[in-house]
Amino acid sequence: MLGRASGPPADLVGQPRDSARRAEVLDAVLQGALRMAGLPAQTRFTSILAGVSGYDDGYATPPVLDVPYDRFAIVHDADIAHAGALEGGPGIVVIAGTGSVALGIDAAGNRARAGGWGYLFGDEGSALWIVREALARAMRDEDAGHPPEIATHLLEHFGLATLRALQHAVAHGEVSRAALAGAAPVVLAAADDGDRVGDEVRRAAVGALGRLAHLAQRGLGAARNVRIAPSGGVFRNAGVLERWKWNVREYERAATLVAPRYAPVFGALLLAYRAAGVPVPVLAGAE
Repeated sequence: MLGRASGPPADLVGQPRDSARRAEVLDAVLQGALRMAGLPAQTRFTSILAGVSGYDDGYATPPVLDVPYDRFAIVHDADIAHAGALEGGPGIVVIAGTGSVALGIDAAGNRARAGGWGYLFGDEGSALWIVREALARAMRDEDAGHPPEIATHLLEHFGLATLRALQHAVAHGEVSRAALAGAAPVVLAAADDGDRVGDEVRRAAVGALGRLAHLAQRGLGAARNVRIAPSGGVFRNAGVLERWKWNVREYERAATLVAPRYAPVFGALLLAYRAAGVPVPVLAGAE
């Protein structure tokens, strides 16, 4: 590893299809990585592979990069999570981060994807969904005259006095989608402590994430003894991870549950090597 950099989101949520934001973010991150590596700004890349949240080929204008390169490909971020978790091999990855999606790829290259419909229409079991569900239930309970304890924890997290104040803060963009998703550990910690709403939401999230694994497995058809790996911050909660494992085993008794080998960013690197026809090295210390 010569250099690594980070930057703002590169998705086009709320942006026009021909927005330059995606290209601008990718160029900035690549330049940051070059600087960290001590390489000139005009260094030519042999292969660039970008995994971007929500990207589907044909639904937006492909980004045009300023950096020089020989090969450039952009894919859905599920692809790089899959490659990283399963070392570029076949299997299924279930992702639960800000959003949720499952991607299955078998040994013949057949693909099956489930979920990934975005925060308005889906993303069940994701961090954003967990917080939205907890808040929605808390708001309904408050309407019924029984405000739940979890509302106190969430309001304290956001530094607001009432659920109505939080609703307006979200509506006016003062609390972003990323900030909402960042409160998922609050809900899951409440579930760990026996909070009713937290536990209900966690159960629903686990069920949704288990179903994603099942749908991806079914989409692959003949594949049976398949590896399934979890990926994303929601699975850092031990209660979610263990319950999800049991849930998946109920659906897919022949599946082999495995821990993800590498983070998605290293999956992008593996795919970039593959696109360039370069033998993939062992990524020491990349976990």
